[in-house]
Amino acid sequence: MTQVSLSYQLDLDERSIWITATPSQIAKGSIAYVQELGDFIAGRNYFTRRSNLPSYLIKYCISGEGILEYEGSVYSVKPGQLFWIDCEKPQYYRTSPEQGAWRILWVHFYGQTAKAYYELFLAQNGGNALMNIDADVAVRSTLENLIALYRNGDNNLLDDIQASGLLTMLMTRCISAASHQKEASRLPEYIVDVRSYINAHYTEQITLDVLSKKLSINKFYIQKLFKRYMGLSPNEYLIQTRLTRAKQLLRTTKLSISQISMDVGISNIGHFISLFKQHEGITPGGYRQRWYQGSEPAPYETIE
Repeated sequence: MTQVSLSYQLDLDERSIWITATPSQIAKGSIAYVQELGDFIAGRNYFTRRSNLPSYLIKYCISGEGILEYEGSVYSVKPGQLFWIDCEKPQYYRTSPEQGAWRILWVHFYGQTAKAYYELFLAQNGGNALMNIDADVAVRSTLENLIALYRNGDNNLLDDIQASGLLTMLMTRCISAASHQKEASRLPEYIVDVRSYINAHYTEQITLDVLSKKLSINKFYIQKLFKRYMGLSPNEYLIQTRLTRAKQLLRTTKLSISQISMDVGISNIGHFISLFKQHEGITPGGYRQRWYQGSEPAPYETIE
């Protein structure tokens, strides 16, 4: 067996999370499994140089910027982007010296099916290790769910199976997003404009009449074509965008649920709670409590 080559420097904020998983032999022999994972708040001197490690690595950038050297290419890794690499191949990633900071969610994993998924990802992503993923927040939430699953350190086979499902979801979302980005390059410009307007103005009141006036497109044409290309009506896409942002705020802030409702553009908190439960199967307060279950309680408001 080839020896792993590794050099690194951990310039990490004390709030960083680094978890080593110990999956069961059953999991290691039959399913995709987690090796290590974390949430790194890295400083200027953070780097890793490595090869010959039987592992795949996905790193998602939350803020700052990193640099990846891999397979003869140099990538700048910016917020909303991720890279997926085969760690048996030489790699070198580090904090960008210009930024001096880099926060990343990451997971090392291996096992059955991982190689096949990785090759599908490369095929859909034009052979590139880096991709833009900002529009697909499920990738970030899946990484956060994996961290939450292993954070207590007392995991069993059922947890490994659940983690394997999350890993499969993560890999699938990356492949799907790469495929959609290829498709997006063929989207009509006015569909891209509608989507971009909703993404930028989701906190405001957006109707078909507003979109029609802002973009100078017939509202019935918008409704028909957006549904055809995006699989959702403009209003459904707006709701999805608002709820996605709401979930982020529930997980990462101490804002009250009523304030989050306002911040995502829904002035009626009752309507917000109803929409959230309809789409997520749980109330906003329940979602927040489930996320922090097992962690130190925070003084969150859980108005239902």
